[in-house]
Amino acid sequence: MKKGLKILALSLALVMTLVACGGKNNDAKKETGGNGSATGAETTSFGTVADHGGEAIENGVVRIGVVADSPFTGVFSNYFNQVVTDQILTGYITQSMKIKADGDIRDEDEFHTFKFDQEKKQFIMTIKDTFKWSDGTPVTSRDFAFVYEIVGHPDYSGVRYDSKMQNIVGMEEYHNGEAETISGVETPDDKTLIVNFKEFSPSILWGAGIAYTPEPYHYLKDIPVKEMASHDKIRINPLSCGPYVITKVVPGEKVEYKRNEHYGAEVKNEGLVAEIISSANVLSAMKNGKYDLYTSIPGNIKNQDLASLEGYTTLQYPSNSFLGIGFKLGKWNAEKNEVEVDPNAKMADVNLRKAMAYALDIDAICDMFYEGLRQHANSTIIPKNVSFYDPNAEMYDYNPEKAKEILDEAGYKDVDGDGLREDPNGEKLTINYAAMSGGETAEPVATAYVQWWNEIGLDVQLLDGRLHEFNSFYERVQADDPDIDVYLVSWGYGTNPDPSETYSKYAPFNLPRYTDEKIEEALAHITSNEAFDRDYMVEGYRMFDKAIFDSVPVIPTMFVEEREVVNKRVKFYDVTPSTNEKLNDFGIKDIELTADKPAK
Repeated sequence: MKKGLKILALSLALVMTLVACGGKNNDAKKETGGNGSATGAETTSFGTVADHGGEAIENGVVRIGVVADSPFTGVFSNYFNQVVTDQILTGYITQSMKIKADGDIRDEDEFHTFKFDQEKKQFIMTIKDTFKWSDGTPVTSRDFAFVYEIVGHPDYSGVRYDSKMQNIVGMEEYHNGEAETISGVETPDDKTLIVNFKEFSPSILWGAGIAYTPEPYHYLKDIPVKEMASHDKIRINPLSCGPYVITKVVPGEKVEYKRNEHYGAEVKNEGLVAEIISSANVLSAMKNGKYDLYTSIPGNIKNQDLASLEGYTTLQYPSNSFLGIGFKLGKWNAEKNEVEVDPNAKMADVNLRKAMAYALDIDAICDMFYEGLRQHANSTIIPKNVSFYDPNAEMYDYNPEKAKEILDEAGYKDVDGDGLREDPNGEKLTINYAAMSGGETAEPVATAYVQWWNEIGLDVQLLDGRLHEFNSFYERVQADDPDIDVYLVSWGYGTNPDPSETYSKYAPFNLPRYTDEKIEEALAHITSNEAFDRDYMVEGYRMFDKAIFDSVPVIPTMFVEEREVVNKRVKFYDVTPSTNEKLNDFGIKDIELTADKPAK
């Protein structure tokens, strides 16, 4: 089939997808994309609070469907896990420090008090007596200091040792084996932790370099750091400092929990069961009343189908992540703990990357598949970070003719007349594109990208001729598999909007393995002492937007709206995003059930 006919066939398939969904909803509205233009998608508007009322029962068991098309890996530690399913399951057994949203500093939560001393470059935390492990042992400052000793250890296999950790006094000496302790992490008594920083930047006020959750020193101290991630004390029977305790793990499929009797706050239910459910089975599970909560509803499930479910309420809120196309431009040097840019990488020519960006019709993908739940992204800074997101940031619009011109001028030309371009040296150019499997949209979206790139004369092919399972995909991307040239991935933010964690030369999460002078200059601007002036910090984010647009290590493709579905036997549930004025403290411990079984 000729390339033009392939595109036509794809377009017809996408149109048929829309028609099959059919009909209009009286509550439908047009969503606005990141560039300010309407996507044209008809959508149903959902709120952020489910208030079903009713009388709460005692000793209920909350049932959660964790929507994923791959098994979880089962690493129940915030400092070793790297995939979202593990992070969700770990969240039920941990208690995170609640420091800051996007505004005023908070100095206390249920289990800690804390303060920042800008002059002394210190973070000081005091642990409350109510904070205990599930075996009854009090959480101490030693447990928080232990986190730094794990992450900074030369044998640490995770991805949390980055520029934020290196900013702690004595951390680099400890990591390099030049010191047995971290001089900047102090535990003057069992309840007090002091962290000393080399430079005190505004990012620290959002938690940069701060251990949000402890690790149980008395329980893990005898396990070598290099063995921790695979040890039963992490994977099978971890201690909990959160509302629930793991009682049973069915590897890759299900985790059962019971109430943590030593938790320092009320937990409304006796237990919790979290089970992986594939995106293909979500609607049937809802109709059968299988779960109380469904996390991260995939975009191919239509709002109208969710709105028609009598036993459920659908909630919607801005995601902490965005989707993007990444280019492999170097490697991670584990010995130096930094990115090494490869000037000879296949995708090293910025003109090649720009052309591939202009070739993609992201608005069409958003319209055809996602009902306004995804919008064309114009930045790697998400709109949820309202203080720093620029709605007018320059973006790569769909412009295949411009893409062709860029390639022509850069010397990528069809030398042998087969319709595909050779590289500037006249050599055959084949680009391997890696994308994940999962859900009904994964394959047609990947096919669309490949065909749009083919249309500008680039021989882009799916890696190994297929989509890849979630866990193996991330393993290969993280390991800088030399067969991967381009990949589709989601980048996420926590409470800290600072992009250093994913773009600094010292960040293991810098998956493109790219940095340059302009990017580092912008990151330094954002994290400088002068950035305590908000206008100065905003200027740094504008510099960063420009640096990413010019160098294109990543093509931002889509901003995402998340949806969760809540069964009507859940009395109340709140996913309202925290703001400067109000931090939303509602959590898994606060769920109350009003019936013995989920409603259908």
